[in-house]
Amino acid sequence: MGIPSTQIIALWVQEELADTGWSPLRSVAIAAVRRRWTKPEEAIEEFVDDHLGYIAEVLRNDIADRIIDGKIADIQIDEETPPYIRRIFPRRPTILDKLRRIDPFEFERVCARILQTLGADAATTQRTADGGIDFTATKLKIVHGTLPMPASCHGVVIGQAKRYKEGNAISETKLREFVGASVLKRHRMSTESAIAPLMPTLYAFWTTSDLEPNAKKYARSVGLWYMDGVTLSAYAEELGLTTYIEGLAESILPKTV
Repeated sequence: MGIPSTQIIALWVQEELADTGWSPLRSVAIAAVRRRWTKPEEAIEEFVDDHLGYIAEVLRNDIADRIIDGKIADIQIDEETPPYIRRIFPRRPTILDKLRRIDPFEFERVCARILQTLGADAATTQRTADGGIDFTATKLKIVHGTLPMPASCHGVVIGQAKRYKEGNAISETKLREFVGASVLKRHRMSTESAIAPLMPTLYAFWTTSDLEPNAKKYARSVGLWYMDGVTLSAYAEELGLTTYIEGLAESILPKTV
């Protein structure tokens, strides 16, 4: 692999971090890079030392971003120089671990199932030549469930599902590619009279991994409905899909990418 960015290393650090006690960020970063970058130990330590301040800044920004994303921060980093870092909650197997084990096509079905549970008519697309779109939904009610609204105003969802392992973050480039494909899909659906031209549309990019910081900024700027693995698993648990996902995880155990 090429030279990892500080954003990628920050994600590796979060994956590496398991101890709820305080640890030097330098030590955690070196261990994380060592497992993924085939360079001599001296070169790895020198690289981390040169970028430690930037790695810490990315981690602090990520914690602040979690507030914007409506998530609970699970790591903490102090303001010391050099900084120390710890995990706030002990790591344990969760529904997210099970989502990362299922077949990628089954993960697309999970995404459609979430929308179905929210009251929409949802389905996955065909496995080949889908133009980068994995699932779609119509009739998603966008006001309170007890209030009436015209059927022509129900929401449309056009989505892409990425079942990735932790640390394999989504780049801004992937989001831009999705936006191009989803706008085309929206046009085709309207042309085929599957939906009305002015029906409200949500463009959803859901992953079991995370989004790189630049990708999150882009998602916010264009109004994507983005969910990382933590948020997605919270949706699944809240909507009562835990047993369904556990069944999928037990029946098939592929390698993640």
